[in-house]
Amino acid sequence: MTDKVLPFRRRGAPLPSERAPTPIPDESLIAACAIGDNQALDELFRRHGARVHRVLGRMRMIDHRDLEDVVQNTFIEVRRSALRFEGRAAVGTWILGIAMNILRHHVRGESRRRAAMKAVASVPPPPSARGPDDQAAQRQALVRLQAGLDALPEVLRIVFTLCDVEGLRGSEVARILDVPEGTVWRRLHEARLRLRDCLAPQVTP
Repeated sequence: MTDKVLPFRRRGAPLPSERAPTPIPDESLIAACAIGDNQALDELFRRHGARVHRVLGRMRMIDHRDLEDVVQNTFIEVRRSALRFEGRAAVGTWILGIAMNILRHHVRGESRRRAAMKAVASVPPPPSARGPDDQAAQRQALVRLQAGLDALPEVLRIVFTLCDVEGLRGSEVARILDVPEGTVWRRLHEARLRLRDCLAPQVTP
């Protein structure tokens, strides 16, 4: 009889040496980027690149080719700015702030903002539509919504996208845009009012 007690382990459970390592915190990856660790930058891109791409794409301010460039430039700037990261916001929020700054500089420098939201008009009607008249009304509402989004000033469209589409908190958006939180809520309220007016029933004389 052995005088050692083996630790209990469920059948199929991994041995301690087989368990996945604890993920490195984003903040540690930023610190590694600050001293030139390209693998840390690659990991940040893996974690946050898709979200940056999605958010910038929803802005509909640049075409697909330029979007890829802006995303890449965002992470180049992440590496350059890593030493200045102070931890006042989550790393993901900080990266989005960098992305927004690069986007604004790109649009201002190139003057190539392409109004879009074309995909909105192609969204199929909901299953609750009862007939051709309902489907036609739904399509007309989507067209009006597209026109309303196109007509929104840039500052309103950006806040609307970050808050109502991406679901970011007002405080996060304020940090990203470097404006007071009250300004965020004022812009969001105005954007919602304008879009609501676009969806109001059209009255013919």
